[in-house]
Amino acid sequence: MKNTIIVIIIFLFLLTVTACDDAVDNTDNTDRGSKLEKYTVDYSAVGPELSQFLGWQWAKEGTDFTWIFKNDGTVSVIHCCGDLEDDQFGYLLRGNVLITYGAEEGTPEIEAANVTMAANGESFTRDNGTKFIRGAADNSSSSDSPLVLSNDLLGTWRADGTEYEFSSDTRLLINSQQYGYFALANIELLTMGPLVDGEKADVLYYTFNRYDDKLYLKRSDGQKSTFSLAE
Repeated sequence: MKNTIIVIIIFLFLLTVTACDDAVDNTDNTDRGSKLEKYTVDYSAVGPELSQFLGWQWAKEGTDFTWIFKNDGTVSVIHCCGDLEDDQFGYLLRGNVLITYGAEEGTPEIEAANVTMAANGESFTRDNGTKFIRGAADNSSSSDSPLVLSNDLLGTWRADGTEYEFSSDTRLLINSQQYGYFALANIELLTMGPLVDGEKADVLYYTFNRYDDKLYLKRSDGQKSTFSLAE
């Protein structure tokens, strides 16, 4: 009887472990951004300067997280334990719109919002009420240096009468219309535009791959495009 009870206990333990393993195996965090079809934001060419964000630590009000905007288009985050985590967000600031994509913890999210910088430059607020307070100076980024992106998109790409021209300063021209963009891990792309002062701009999410002189884009609604690198 005693041996039977021991066998049953072991069996139940193994069953529990297997169930936990299955739960982990069934977790899929690779489909980042797939629920996003399109954001629309009100765009104004008048907004805070990027130099106001760079070179400082920004405490996210009501949380234990501190953000650091970097010159490579990413945001590093200081966690409550004091650990510094690099590349937790990508960001784009154009006019009065700040877009971020990433997560302090958990699943990455896209947030596109109008942003207002305080007159004294000591805080900024998104239009959803999220406020960041300027803290200590930070030498891992510099307000005196430009923002420079490095990714596989840089250059001019053409397909079926459409031309994409990606620049390292977050500018994107689509058939000569002004857009903004940023890329993450050479896998994900967010675009905003067209950028016309006083009008609405669309924010779109893509995944992409580059193979030699071919660029493959897949939008979150499933639309696919193939571009060739211009000569």
